[in-house]
Amino acid sequence: MRVPLDWLREYVTVDEEAEALADRLAGVGLPAEAIERVGDEVVLDLEITANRPDCMSVLGVAREVALLLGQRVRRPRGLGDPVRPPRRRAVAAPRRKGAAPVRASARAAVAIEDPVGCPRFTATVIEGVRVGPAPEWMRRRLEAAGVRAVNNVVDVTNYVMLETGQPMHAFDYDRIEGHRLLVRRARPGELLETLDGVSRTLDDAVLVVADAGRAVAVAGIIGGRATEIGPETTTVLLEAAYWDPATISRTARRLGVRTEAGARFERGADPDLPPRAQARAAVLLEEVSGGRVLPGIVDARPGRIAVRAIRLRPDRAVAVLGVEITPGEMVRILRALGCAVTPGRILKVIAPTFRPDLVREEDLIEEVIRVHGYDRVPLTLPRGVTTPGTVVPAIAADRRVRAVLSRCGLVEALTLTLVSSAASEVPLVPVVNPLTQDQDALRRSLVPGLVQVLATNAARRTGDVQVFELGRVFLPDRDGGRPAERRAIAIAAMGRWRFGWNVPADAAVDFYHVRWVLDALVDSLGLPAARTEPAPDPAAAAGHGRAAPHLGPPAWWHPGRTADLSIGGNRVARFGEMHPDQVERYRLPHRAYLAEVDLEALYALASGGTAADPVSDEIGTASVPPRPIGPTRLMRGLPRYPDVERDLAAVVPDDVPAARVEEVIREAAGPLLEAVELFDVYAGAPIPPGRRNLAYRLRLRAPDRTLVAGEAEEILDRVRIAVRVLAGVELRE
Repeated sequence: MRVPLDWLREYVTVDEEAEALADRLAGVGLPAEAIERVGDEVVLDLEITANRPDCMSVLGVAREVALLLGQRVRRPRGLGDPVRPPRRRAVAAPRRKGAAPVRASARAAVAIEDPVGCPRFTATVIEGVRVGPAPEWMRRRLEAAGVRAVNNVVDVTNYVMLETGQPMHAFDYDRIEGHRLLVRRARPGELLETLDGVSRTLDDAVLVVADAGRAVAVAGIIGGRATEIGPETTTVLLEAAYWDPATISRTARRLGVRTEAGARFERGADPDLPPRAQARAAVLLEEVSGGRVLPGIVDARPGRIAVRAIRLRPDRAVAVLGVEITPGEMVRILRALGCAVTPGRILKVIAPTFRPDLVREEDLIEEVIRVHGYDRVPLTLPRGVTTPGTVVPAIAADRRVRAVLSRCGLVEALTLTLVSSAASEVPLVPVVNPLTQDQDALRRSLVPGLVQVLATNAARRTGDVQVFELGRVFLPDRDGGRPAERRAIAIAAMGRWRFGWNVPADAAVDFYHVRWVLDALVDSLGLPAARTEPAPDPAAAAGHGRAAPHLGPPAWWHPGRTADLSIGGNRVARFGEMHPDQVERYRLPHRAYLAEVDLEALYALASGGTAADPVSDEIGTASVPPRPIGPTRLMRGLPRYPDVERDLAAVVPDDVPAARVEEVIREAAGPLLEAVELFDVYAGAPIPPGRRNLAYRLRLRAPDRTLVAGEAEEILDRVRIAVRVLAGVELRE
């Protein structure tokens, strides 16, 4: 908000220099971004927060300055006075002696079809207007405040808006069909050419001001060209209204229009200000245009805005602020802010209509200390009963997952949630009001975003990239309902694997690197070892329903080098090599490897549920504690007793996964098995075709004694029997 200092001094006495005044305003929450000089004017460029619409006017800032300096605000001429016949009538219409003057209500009418969107609408009629340039003093102030001068009528509406905070709009009365204004919803497909020269197609979500045949303005935001004030205008229909903030905000975003009026209405204007702003504008229009304001005002007010009383407990305020402020001082401060206060053990406070941000006790406490002075709050240690803080289980699990992936050598990346639906091969969740055509839908997979990260690095000659992203994906509902929102992880890697001091310099990322990362992730959540299965034909994999995200678009995966990871029969991840066509399309210098994990399914399994169970971000109540996700790991000391190692070799058919053999070994060995390692894989003579030799090393250890050879052999015999049960498996002695 740009406030010319001379304009401010018209309403409050300010003897301080601009820099000193700016410092004092910063102390009450109105910092100055800059102090500029425009011609002979000194301008304060104040930063107004969204909760202070009352300060988006010169008078609003004057109220704050008067509060700081102990001054009184001087109201501008006409503000607050009823609209009355002017004292001088430069172009007064002749009438018979003794005849009553024509009132505004006889010349114009107002109707409101949407009282929620427009609780109040006022109109005034000014006759005999001569349109021309505004006076030099008015143009100078408008330009210093950052508003372009147009003509005397439009400049008056802008001047009153900057002065009082009430946006107004002037219509050419003779261009209003039927001389009647109607506040309604736009008709689907209705066209309106606005003052900026843009022809806009409206729908029934947009609130408009219309005459008898068409829309003439977008309510609270911008007027229409067909009824704008021009050189031939002689009669003006002046409008000032109060609009519902949420309605104006939605319309502004929907149409992509930002105006000074819209910015004020969407933050919350003063519902009692329109008639007083009309009176102020009437005085100025008489002065600068020679017009004659018809007596009376058309005030359509279908519903009263409820006035809410707020309870303020002085003891509570002192406890919150940590500073002793007497109830009398609180009453004084609140009354100085314009509040009506009923004293007592509990103060009953009614906030002024120009302060929509004062709605509860905490708001009043904040105002008391803001005016009393933050610098007067003593430095004290906190008092009272403290309780340990808690972290939502899902957030704690996210931190653990990020730490695991970082320890595996991956770098976290963040990509856009909004994507282009035109570039997707599968249905996406559309955005109702997209800002751009390239961001008109919510992503269904994290893979495309990370592939773009690889491509961006490749374009900058960085070929060794290993990244991950933890984010959310959005799955469309088959019945058109609310989309399913699920956590997911994606991994993208290419080039040389640089992680680890003992990794060879020429070690390239491959399929097994990605599998190792996924195994580390699964282990960190305390889940059993995951099984790997060949992924189905990508062309047939259109998705996995609501229980799992679409694990990467089908076109991204190599048809023969892609696998699915499952735990307990639940598919939780897909990983593998990127399709060569996509590698060529994105001009990647190396083969790329991808993975996408349904993190929601992993969390559900880790907390004892099923893969389809949703995992909430909500903090559990005292009666229903949140479910922990993942194991509680205990640190153990070094083993006191030696281990016993035994090797086992088996000839296994190619279609039997090595993980299945390891699973059987673990089940048969029992609790004394400390580790099992696949240390050799061999195929070739004398192993028959279609088979391979798998060599495992078992490490056995008892926590309370030294194992003897007989115990170790007994365990190994159980393992041999269990492995032989597998179809087609033969043991080698």
